[in-house]
Amino acid sequence: MHAVIAPAIEELCAAFERHDYNPTPVIDIGVLVANADGTVDEQERALLSDVFQTLLETNLTPELVDALIRASAEVIQAAGAEPRARLVGAILHDCDAAEPGLRVALAIAFSSEGLSADERSIIDKIADAADVSQEHLAELVKEVEKHSEKGDPVSTRMSLLPEHLRSQ
Repeated sequence: MHAVIAPAIEELCAAFERHDYNPTPVIDIGVLVANADGTVDEQERALLSDVFQTLLETNLTPELVDALIRASAEVIQAAGAEPRARLVGAILHDCDAAEPGLRVALAIAFSSEGLSADERSIIDKIADAADVSQEHLAELVKEVEKHSEKGDPVSTRMSLLPEHLRSQ
């Protein structure tokens, strides 16, 4: 599972490092999407745990994962979800990392009950600020949805890989 989720996160981390950003936007992407409906469910939390552990290159206790989720949620609540989504999207654009960032966002959205209207709204705001066309976003949505239709965590995690790496 780590080997599947790692490429998208590694691509984001490398982009952030090249452009002198810390990895906080990746945490915010996950929490913005997972909490879009007001609740982070167990499937979303499990995928967030994978993302955070890959991002931070360490094993995290459930308590630490919950603390990261709470801290990000507090920042999002203070700033507002829409402004934070626009900021995260602008950072993704600045780092040339919009596609892997949106893959992570979509994988989290599809990890539980599918892409809800609230999750889609947040992802649209991130994509817009990252200068990703609605056409390209629609392609990413279809691609991630195709790999998460089974509803199992492995299928959802597979959606984090770019298409050309899935057949290897």
